[in-house]
Amino acid sequence: MLEFLKWRISWDWLDLLLVLLVLSLSIFLSWRTWNRSGKKNSILALEIFRFSIVALILITLFNPEKVNKQQIQEPPEIVCLLDVSGSMSTLDTIDSNGSIESRIGWAHKAVDSEWKKRLEQNATVTLKPFSSQDGTDETDLALALQESLEGGNNLKAILFLSDGDSNTGPSVLSLAGKCRAASVPVYSIQIGAPKPLPDLSLDDAFAPSFALQDEKITINYRVSNTFENRQESTLRLFANDELVTQKPLLIPASNETIGSIAWMPPSEGNYQLKVSVAEISGESFSENNQRVLSTRVENKIIKALIVDSFPRWEYRFLRNALDRDPGVEMKCILFHPGMSAGEGKSYLPGFPTTQDELASFDVVFLGDVGLGENELSEEQCQNLDKLIRLQASGLVFLPGRRGRQLTFTDSPISGLLPVVYDPEKPTGLGTSNPSNLELTARGKDHWLTNLRGAGEPDRQFWDRLPGFHWSAIVSKSRPGSEVLAVHSNFRNDWGRMPTLAIRYAGAGKTLFLGSDGAWRWRRGVEDKYHYRFWSQVVRWMAHGRYLAEKEGIRLIPDPERPKSGENVFVRCIVLNKAGFPMEDGEVDGVIIHPNGQRERLRFTADQEGPGVYLASFKSREPGDLRMEVKTSPAERELDLTLTVERQTKEKVGQPVVSRDLSQLARLTGGESVNYREYEKVTQALSFLPDPQAVIQIHRLRTDTAWGLFLFGLLAIYWTGRKLVGMI
Repeated sequence: MLEFLKWRISWDWLDLLLVLLVLSLSIFLSWRTWNRSGKKNSILALEIFRFSIVALILITLFNPEKVNKQQIQEPPEIVCLLDVSGSMSTLDTIDSNGSIESRIGWAHKAVDSEWKKRLEQNATVTLKPFSSQDGTDETDLALALQESLEGGNNLKAILFLSDGDSNTGPSVLSLAGKCRAASVPVYSIQIGAPKPLPDLSLDDAFAPSFALQDEKITINYRVSNTFENRQESTLRLFANDELVTQKPLLIPASNETIGSIAWMPPSEGNYQLKVSVAEISGESFSENNQRVLSTRVENKIIKALIVDSFPRWEYRFLRNALDRDPGVEMKCILFHPGMSAGEGKSYLPGFPTTQDELASFDVVFLGDVGLGENELSEEQCQNLDKLIRLQASGLVFLPGRRGRQLTFTDSPISGLLPVVYDPEKPTGLGTSNPSNLELTARGKDHWLTNLRGAGEPDRQFWDRLPGFHWSAIVSKSRPGSEVLAVHSNFRNDWGRMPTLAIRYAGAGKTLFLGSDGAWRWRRGVEDKYHYRFWSQVVRWMAHGRYLAEKEGIRLIPDPERPKSGENVFVRCIVLNKAGFPMEDGEVDGVIIHPNGQRERLRFTADQEGPGVYLASFKSREPGDLRMEVKTSPAERELDLTLTVERQTKEKVGQPVVSRDLSQLARLTGGESVNYREYEKVTQALSFLPDPQAVIQIHRLRTDTAWGLFLFGLLAIYWTGRKLVGMI
């Protein structure tokens, strides 16, 4: 109910003297004007009207305001926000009897205890469970607080029962000003232990959703250790419930370790993979020690193209390795400077002249060739660049003693090079004593350098492989490249010289091998290492082009195993009936989410590459997501199933997060304590005074209607002056 008090004005003696002076001057000027007009009644009325307007304006300058006091009839309300997110299931609270229970269990007992009944004698206590908009896998403290401020009636205070772990939405501190403006203090009881429980946790594991026959599957993992000392365990990989490989783990105290474990499926088919960390003594939880993934293995024929100038040893043995690989269809080109191009089985008369002819190759090997007459042209380099960036193919740089690859530095494929060549030493470095590839930390963890399929128990055999006597000279790796191995002996101003490096370029990949001695790995063991290495390279590079593929159409999602709420980018590569990239066509798609909801997928043509169409969407809930794509006028259809993984931000066993809730309580006049001292908060709430009546002040000078009224009076006055002939 609104209670009328009164109008009031603000003034002092100086203001009063100024007003009297203005009014006196106005009366004097009006009197003179009336006398000049011959004392006409119409002029007298108009001047009285002007004097009234001046008086009203002067009254407005005294800032008159009307004060209304709003008496609220509803009883005061205390909103109790109960955190029900996943982390509240942590068993680290101790009840009054000394037994250990979960955080949410302690909270439920707390809201049913005597202190809540005492508060209800003077106020209404409303219990509101909260987590986030996306469910209990996330916590949004700010959203819960904002909804309470907007929906509460006569709020007396807000009480958080939470562990304080807010992992989505804005910071809860952003609402501190709004709480202070509404005179609503925020209290909090932080439920949980200040230290994490001792535990080993497999926080993340990722495996590709698809692999080619004879391609290793690499599972990346992250394992955390919350023990106060270093722990040893074992990471195991099961395929269809059968143990296929394992590796020891050594996790530092209160830290985490990341790495990968690789396994080669024996045959094509669908595999259910289970990654698990062996449980150790003293762990608090065992259910977070494993992850289950799935993948499929298919037998595809990879198309490779080898381009070189002379039939050097590296070329000959690489050609033989790919020619004997049943999963590779190999073509080759020998430019033979000064002679006719190489001819024979699997030879092409020249490098593909158009982008359409080049589009069928999954991997291209560039040997000791460059940009120039009887080699590659600018247009062919442009086509090669588009093949890698837009159509997800792979490119391997294998420089030679002629140094022709240095001409690529200023070519359209310069951005694909993983390294920067040294222009002052184009012919490279030759040594009488052999040198070796020395793996970097990244190289020791990358599956390209893991040749366990050849029967090796570890990667120390790289030190025992036959060395090389020649290598290309490079200054450094380019930003964004990953160096897998360096020269064992040579250094420059940038440090150890990169010899094996990879790079992701657009949708494709590139690799640089700076020595021409990989063929020497056959010494004494024949094809054991040499064939395995190049077999892994071509399958790693062609992987993206066969995620979803039928005749004339490919779908390449990125990422191929998305998490819920993550954006997914889709690249569709379409060929027409003649086998050339489809131009001026349409690609339509439909997304069927795990809950059955359908969403249209809109593809747009990539202007840089014919036959390439792009789209994106946002994955929603976890589960199997189906994608159906149709094209026209080339009548192509393709279905793809993506596994959307649950994105769990809530972690069981983590300590309470007290900083934000403590600062919020301090800024709003509340209090924040650990659950062991919860009585401090309940007592403070008991003595908290009721909210004061709301006072509303209506100022005349800020009233739009009053301003329009004065403007109307002035308009009438000036119109009257014209009517009586004063203008």
